[in-house]
Amino acid sequence: MSPVPLAPPSRRRPVGRLVVVAVAAVAVLAAALAETARAGGSARTWDDDTLDLVAKLAVQDGGRVKPVQTYAAFTLLRMNHRKGARTEDGDALAPEAWFLDVVFRPEVARKYPCFLVNDAEVLDAVGLAHEAKKKRDRYTFDELVPAREKLAALASSYGRKEEKDRTPVENGVVELAHALSAFSRLIEFADLGRRDVDLPDVAAVRTLFGGRAKVPALEVAAQLEGLRALVGEDDPHGGGEAATKPEAKAARAVLSSLASLADGASALAIVPPTGTLKDEPEWLSPGDVFFHGATGRPVAPEQAEMLQQFLTMARSADDPAAFRAALASFSKASASLAKARGEYQKIPTEVFLFRLDPFYRSVYLYVFAFLLVAITWAKPSRWLTRGAVVLTCCALALHVAGIVIRCVLRERPPISTLYETTIFVAALGAAACLVAEWIVRNGIGLALAPVLGALTLFVGNKFETLKGEDTMPQLVAVLDTNFWLATHVTCITIGYGGGLVASALAHVHVLGRTFGVRRDDPRFYASITRMTYGFLAFGLLFSVVGTILGGIWANESWGRFWGWDPKENGALMICLSQLAILHARLGGHLKSFGVALATIVSGGIIAFSWWGVNLLQIGLHSYGFSGGIWTGLLTFYAVEALVLLAGLVTLGAGRAYGEAPTALPATGR
Repeated sequence: MSPVPLAPPSRRRPVGRLVVVAVAAVAVLAAALAETARAGGSARTWDDDTLDLVAKLAVQDGGRVKPVQTYAAFTLLRMNHRKGARTEDGDALAPEAWFLDVVFRPEVARKYPCFLVNDAEVLDAVGLAHEAKKKRDRYTFDELVPAREKLAALASSYGRKEEKDRTPVENGVVELAHALSAFSRLIEFADLGRRDVDLPDVAAVRTLFGGRAKVPALEVAAQLEGLRALVGEDDPHGGGEAATKPEAKAARAVLSSLASLADGASALAIVPPTGTLKDEPEWLSPGDVFFHGATGRPVAPEQAEMLQQFLTMARSADDPAAFRAALASFSKASASLAKARGEYQKIPTEVFLFRLDPFYRSVYLYVFAFLLVAITWAKPSRWLTRGAVVLTCCALALHVAGIVIRCVLRERPPISTLYETTIFVAALGAAACLVAEWIVRNGIGLALAPVLGALTLFVGNKFETLKGEDTMPQLVAVLDTNFWLATHVTCITIGYGGGLVASALAHVHVLGRTFGVRRDDPRFYASITRMTYGFLAFGLLFSVVGTILGGIWANESWGRFWGWDPKENGALMICLSQLAILHARLGGHLKSFGVALATIVSGGIIAFSWWGVNLLQIGLHSYGFSGGIWTGLLTFYAVEALVLLAGLVTLGAGRAYGEAPTALPATGR
């Protein structure tokens, strides 16, 4: 990899400028359209106002209040491995549109192919035919329903095992069963308002409802006292002599149907309490409000109105104007109650973050920036180089903006989960490479900045898909402190970033020597060695400080400074490996090529401490486990082994140094 010399002034400069502007415009347009291509939005079942209202509707899920858009996106991600869906005709659906269809138009949503089955052997295990499908394909709810009972039985059996002990097919069965269960609860959520209660042909029961055979659930609830009287005042549970009477059996059947519908309406907590956040932390579902009213418990007028509007939405899904009016009233009441509790103010910001999708779009800009750099290797151009710098800076700005918005939403430092470490390290790596390029100006930093940014964000996006969980969850108690998140965790992660940048530079050194890139330019490789040395020292400083701060935190949280926990051991291994490299370099035991090889090994240790220890599922730091990480980690180590092997072959062949720079020690390897 060679530096990019600046082209001298040329008569064709305007053409170069035009090319840069055109490429930059295409890159920005591609990034702008990235979310549309991924999540969709071409299906026009619901108008924009309706979609905006439901996107900003608040729901309490997983211990925190979030927009329905976020809830729907991660529900889809778990079952579809995408934050969007498609209709049976192939039209794209945004998550909020999919949510509306599933809840209020279930007969249509059941035909959406939104269940990804990674291996057809999962369907073989439950006896479901799939001849017309690929080995890895998407299925509709109606296609999977015939195997639902067997799937649930197998999932219950396999679920008793730890995830790490299950086979891929067993994991697939468990995941598919969970996805079907979640979908089923959503399609039943509005049944309370959509479906009528069938009344038995018993005169005493039908008389309560004017002789009708079917009655809306709300009307049944209004006659609870009469139904209880038929069951028997002295025996409300339907036992004893009263249970033998036909009217008692009929009344009990009606009450059971009503309870089933109300239970189905308990899937989502979308009704805020009227009390304070401290006194009433848990939100209510429409089913909860219905039960409270039916059993004589107090219900606030705002909550009763929200229930009525919810039932109206359930009955008016085919009337866009009526549905939108009911949704607007429901949304207004919800926002008012949530604001009074201090739980709504950040909902619009989170919707904005989701629509911006900075980490996904940044990947596009990083990739285009690298392509411009790659073009300059074949045809050096000042304007293409400047275009690469601009695109990389734009990608980094969008990337950092996403991190900052997340910090504002969470009111926490930028790192609190394993996912957040990836987006933070990606930004740190790209920024560090740009700074290095500004100082050294050898073209390496400019080339590595978009590579590290895009590659690490790609890993983060894949991890998000693999877990299928909200990336801004409630924190466990030991992490619920801003001080230690801002000190120990941040320092350790910065240490990861510094070490990984050093490892990336070492790869350039080893592969450059292996393939004979600029073999007669020792100063070029000397500059890479200095950059590697600098980032090693930078990473070591933060790793040591972060490890010490972690010990202090552990002493406060668990009563001991050090416990030989796998994560602690990993942090110590990082410090020792980097110290060994720096000492060997200082003592003359390693020359530039040896430093590069050792730094690649240190990068592998960082990967183990960062990701590998979570696969062990032991110790106090075992978080973010997912069996799918094994594949990625083993692939990474296989690539690293090949690079190290190539380096050793180059070293053995005497092609590791060319002309030894006088500034480097002449002894050792």
